[in-house]
Amino acid sequence: MIHVAYRLWGGDGFFAKMLGTSMLSMFENTKEKVTIHIMHNERLTPDNRDKFCYIAGQYNQRVEFHNVEEIAGSTLRKFEAAYPLPSGINASWYPLIVHEVFPNLDKLIFLGADTIFNLDVAELWSYDLMRGGCGLAAVSEYFMKGSHEVLPVTKDGYARHEDCFNADVLLVKPDFFRENFEQLLSACKFVYDKGYYLCEQDALNYLYAEKYLHLPSKFNVILSQLRKYMPKPYRLEKAIYHFNIDKPSFDTDDIYNRLYWNYFFKTPWATPDMLGNLNKALEKTFGQILNDSRNLTLNVTNLLSERRRAFLVAEGFVESVKKIFAIKPDEPVIDLSEGGEMLIKRLNEKKGQIILFILANNYWQVRNFLISRNFVEETDFVNAALFLSERHGVKFNLNTTEIVQAI
Repeated sequence: MIHVAYRLWGGDGFFAKMLGTSMLSMFENTKEKVTIHIMHNERLTPDNRDKFCYIAGQYNQRVEFHNVEEIAGSTLRKFEAAYPLPSGINASWYPLIVHEVFPNLDKLIFLGADTIFNLDVAELWSYDLMRGGCGLAAVSEYFMKGSHEVLPVTKDGYARHEDCFNADVLLVKPDFFRENFEQLLSACKFVYDKGYYLCEQDALNYLYAEKYLHLPSKFNVILSQLRKYMPKPYRLEKAIYHFNIDKPSFDTDDIYNRLYWNYFFKTPWATPDMLGNLNKALEKTFGQILNDSRNLTLNVTNLLSERRRAFLVAEGFVESVKKIFAIKPDEPVIDLSEGGEMLIKRLNEKKGQIILFILANNYWQVRNFLISRNFVEETDFVNAALFLSERHGVKFNLNTTEIVQAI
């Protein structure tokens, strides 16, 4: 029997649906018997529990539920004290309590909900943990050889970049966490004090980056890295795909989104109610976009009754901006390359007299810089790109990830 545990903090929403889709994709690709263990809290709804049971029953597989607050609540409080999380979402600590939740299991696959299987999970289960020298196996995040993203734990020299692993797909011996509990608790406090933001992943890498069993990259293909560093066209491989940052969107030209939806539409969440939720989410999204646009236009129109226009433009955009905005000879055009303090000096001299239209690829950096110098967005300055259209080379790109989560 293969044993697979999922962490699920939000059992009442989007991640429950992702977990169910992940389960189904695993069952579709696996011949052996599997017991799914869902580590949850009081947020798991009866309806979602029934849907998990339905999916497992459809494939003649098993699912069991483990309320971690009831089983290991006191231990979770220890980790929360060592590494306080303002969000209150304590699912980061679920892998570190598997020895209490599963005291009788010798081996366990531990997963996040945002994974999709395109291989037989028995391939992962077959690895011998004793080959790694400790009871932990994972995939290095360095599997994308073009990646130059250096995590703080590596930048500070506590682990090598190429050894750091992702904690959403693990093969573990639960006893490993019992035997190393105090060390893990101390490591969580250490990475909190250092300001590291990956919580349990930083703690595990701080302790075990040189000791764990390295698994082939196919067992945790991190899609945000793949899309960033691998050239198109993409193609599906026998792999576990991890929607870590890039959650599924409605862009089905992307083969990984299409793979997710192929499985999702086989789950009991794919109902007419889903279309109703989609309609509400679209109305809300486009209504917000339209209202924001109208409010900005009205605000700028009113400001221009008492202020003059000025333009802050990145190098190479000046001539096109002059044409697009029909800039008059007496309207200042400032080159962004002019530099920070000299720019602030010029703007301070005109503060309250102008509204600055900014056109730059790095608008958010410029915005944050101006705000740090007490300039107010949409009063002292605005993003000029919001007034442009595809005719001017600005493509409208609707991120449907939030809409997917809303349905």
